[in-house]
Amino acid sequence: MAPLGWYSAGMKRYLVALAAAVFFASLPATTQNRLPAQPEAVVQSLYEQVVAQHPHGIPEGSDWKIFAPYLSKGLRHRIDLARACAADWDRQSPDAAKIVSAFGLFSGDEAAPEAFQIEKTEAGKDGSLRVSLSLTREKPPQRPWTWPVAAVVVREDHHFVIDDVIYVDNHIYDREADRRHQRLSEYLSAGCDGHRWNAYTLPNQPEAFVRSLYTQVVARRPVGIPGGEDWKVFAPYLSKALLHRIDSALACGADWDRQFPDPNLKPEIGWLELGLFSGGDDELELRTFQVESTRSEKDGSFRVYVRLTWGYPPERPWTSSVAATVVRENGRVVIDEVTYLKDKPEDTEWRLSDGLSSGCDGPRWVGVREKTSK
Repeated sequence: MAPLGWYSAGMKRYLVALAAAVFFASLPATTQNRLPAQPEAVVQSLYEQVVAQHPHGIPEGSDWKIFAPYLSKGLRHRIDLARACAADWDRQSPDAAKIVSAFGLFSGDEAAPEAFQIEKTEAGKDGSLRVSLSLTREKPPQRPWTWPVAAVVVREDHHFVIDDVIYVDNHIYDREADRRHQRLSEYLSAGCDGHRWNAYTLPNQPEAFVRSLYTQVVARRPVGIPGGEDWKVFAPYLSKALLHRIDSALACGADWDRQFPDPNLKPEIGWLELGLFSGGDDELELRTFQVESTRSEKDGSFRVYVRLTWGYPPERPWTSSVAATVVRENGRVVIDEVTYLKDKPEDTEWRLSDGLSSGCDGPRWVGVREKTSK
C-alpha cells in the first residue's frame, strides 16, 4: 500500500473520516448513546471521569475511549490536529528536551483535581451553554486549592457535548484589561500550523526572529516558566540547550517542593516571579518593545539588543534593555540566552541562565543547604 503522502488531499480526508467512523463505531453503546440528556448532567459525568482518571495532556488509548464520546466533532478534530502537531515536533526535533507538562485539557495547568462542584449554567449568545465549575485539589500538608473553569456545551446529533473549556482567570488586577481567560481550543492550536509544528514557519533572520518573539512577550507577558498555551507558543523559539536548562529548573523546583512541603514557606526559586525574556518582576507593566541593533559574535551567534518600555498612564513610563543571543540550529535560528543589561552604573548585568540555575545543582535544590552552612 502506498504511503499516505501519495494520496490526494481529498483521499486523505476520506481516510481520516473513515478511521474516525470505525473508531467511534467500536465504542460501547453505553458510552455512545447513553450520555446524560441534560447539559449539567453531561458536565457532571465528564468531570467525574476527570477526577477519577486525572488525564495528562491529550488522552490516549483507553483514556481516549472514555473521554471522546463527551466531545463535539469540532473539538475532536482540533485534538487530532494537536496530536499530529506534537508528532511533527518529535520528528523535526527528536533530540530536543520535551517538558512533560502536568497540563490537563479539562482542568488547565493543574491536571489532578480531586473534587469539583458545578456552580451555575448560563446561555451564550451563540446558542451554547456555559457550565461553570470549581475544581479543588487537596494535597496535605498543603492547603486545599480551588480554581474555576467553564465547559462550553452545545447540542449535536441530538446529544449535548463539550465543544470547549474556558480556563477562567480569577486573579485580582488593577486593570481589567490585564485579565486573560484562555481556552482549550487555543491551547490545542498554540505553536501549530494545522497539523504541523510551526517552528519552521517563524522568521529565519535574527532580528526578525527576535521581533517575533517579543511581540508574543508583550502580548502574553509570561511570568516564570510559561505553562499550558504559553509554553506551546514560546518553546519553538528556544534552543535545545535552553530547553534543557528549563527542564532542569523545573526539576529543581519540584525538588524544593519535596524538601520543604510546608505551605507557609515561600519558595526561593529564582525564576518563579521572573519575566524570563525581560528580567522584570511585574510583567503586567510591560508595554512595548523596540529592537535597536544586532551584532555578530566571533562564535557565529548574534546578539540582538531590545529596549523594553514599562508602565501605563497615569504612570510615567520607564525603560530597560535586554540582549537576546541567537544561534543557528537545525537550519533555523533560536534563542540560546537572554542577558538583562545594566540600566544604571550600580546595576548588575545578569542572564536568564543565572535565574534558571539559582539555588540549583542541576535538577537538585541546594540553595537552602548552602545558605544554612554559612
